[in-house]
Amino acid sequence: MPIVKHAVIAAAGLGSRLGHGKPKCLEKFDNVTIIEHLLSLLADVPDVRVVVGFMEAEVIQEVARLRPDAIIVRNSSFRTTTTLHSYTIGSKGIHGDCLFMDADLLIVPETFHAFISGCQPSVARLALTKAKTNDAVFVDLEGNKVVGFRRDDPTEWEWSNVSWLPVSIFNDIGNTAVYEHLINFLPISSAVLDSWEIDTLDDFDRANKMRHLFMLGKRNKEGFRRASD
Repeated sequence: MPIVKHAVIAAAGLGSRLGHGKPKCLEKFDNVTIIEHLLSLLADVPDVRVVVGFMEAEVIQEVARLRPDAIIVRNSSFRTTTTLHSYTIGSKGIHGDCLFMDADLLIVPETFHAFISGCQPSVARLALTKAKTNDAVFVDLEGNKVVGFRRDDPTEWEWSNVSWLPVSIFNDIGNTAVYEHLINFLPISSAVLDSWEIDTLDDFDRANKMRHLFMLGKRNKEGFRRASD
């Protein structure tokens, strides 16, 4: 029986660094939006919540088209808050553990499913990927445990912005970056994920060159058929 029962996708941001004038989750690769790709990966997760803000009507419409049972959570203060706030309001009412992820990711499906299949109750876990993002959060490792984060002095690995965490981590928080908050809970176990975060035009171009890895059209259609069975 799958351990992952809850997932929160943070999709409230402006996408200002990419500069396309729309939420990054609505960017398309091979005519598939990023949010469609992510929802397909979560086809077997019964409780999926999408936190919306910027251009929320358009994001809600796309989510409703793809996953009508997804819960929409509105972040009305998306212009002045961070992803940390979206994670907090998105996970309200959940008890135990939850999968948290940003809405600007393309992920190789096999590595994603390997990550979630290794999740265990009450054992926090961060997904890492080879460092390649322009604005990466690099990690320091001791064995398979993350013991530190940094923005300069690059390491081999960066945090992929996918994590399996107890929701209690997001009680009584401030308005900082997620990784700055997670510092208080280190060390945290990790596992490798093949993913591409899309923050900038360089990131977009880099991911576009690798889009064949994500099986965007075929895998997504199969995933949504499974979810509706």
